[in-house]
Amino acid sequence: MTTEIKEKRCAHGLLYRMEECLVEGNLDEAERTAFDFLKSIRELKKLQKAKENREQLERVIQRLQEQGILVERVARIG
Repeated sequence: MTTEIKEKRCAHGLLYRMEECLVEGNLDEAERTAFDFLKSIRELKKLQKAKENREQLERVIQRLQEQGILVERVARIG
C-alpha cells in the first residue's frame, strides 16, 4: 500500500472521528482531531507535489533522450 493511500485512509478516519466527537459533544477532541486532519492534508499536498516533480523530471529526461543527449552526463545544478 502506498504512502498516499495510507495518508488518505488516515484523513478519512480522522473525519469520521471528528464527526463522532461532535455528536458526543466532545468539542476539544474534535478540535484536536481537526488539527490532525489538517496535518494529513498538508502531507497529501506534499506527496502530490513530489509526484508532480517526478513526472516533470521524467518528461525532461524523455525529451533529452529523444534529442540524443546522454542523461547520465547531465549534471544537476542547484
